[in-house]
Amino acid sequence: MPFAVHMELDPYAAAELQPIIEHVERISPNVVTPRRLKVEPHISLAVYDGLDPKPLTNTLDAFSANMSAPSIKLSSIGLFPGPASVLFAAPVVSAELLALHRDFHTAAASAGVACWPHYLPGNWVPHVTLAEQLSPEEAGAAISGATGLWQPVAASLQRISLVRFHPVELLWHRQLPG
Repeated sequence: MPFAVHMELDPYAAAELQPIIEHVERISPNVVTPRRLKVEPHISLAVYDGLDPKPLTNTLDAFSANMSAPSIKLSSIGLFPGPASVLFAAPVVSAELLALHRDFHTAAASAGVACWPHYLPGNWVPHVTLAEQLSPEEAGAAISGATGLWQPVAASLQRISLVRFHPVELLWHRQLPG
């Protein structure tokens, strides 16, 4: 089973995204959304194939010990196209967000785990997944409806977590002071 390290949006920002998520859920019962997975909207810093979570939880404890909740602005929506497309909200890519991501990967290197390549610094496209497993037709309907519902969202990344998925199982988390 894969594992992910992600940072969850604050509840207000997550609520701002719900109309888009609800729109996509009406398109198809097969579309995967955060709500259907029972997870909060989040930005993933890393995804791993099977690992021993203990070294990574130790790394996360040290990495996040003095961390405050970073602020982000979700400025647009986008689509990773393909036969199973992903609809997402995109944050403004700031120096702070890139540094947070890079610093996490520097710290995680000591845990000796191999991250999926597209989550590594230099490849990472920060995003909040709103829906995945969209067929090309569903993707068109999702993006069309989402554009009419979209408004930029100011958010803070209030919690850092380690999860195993699917189904999603919370293994470790830390609430970040805001």
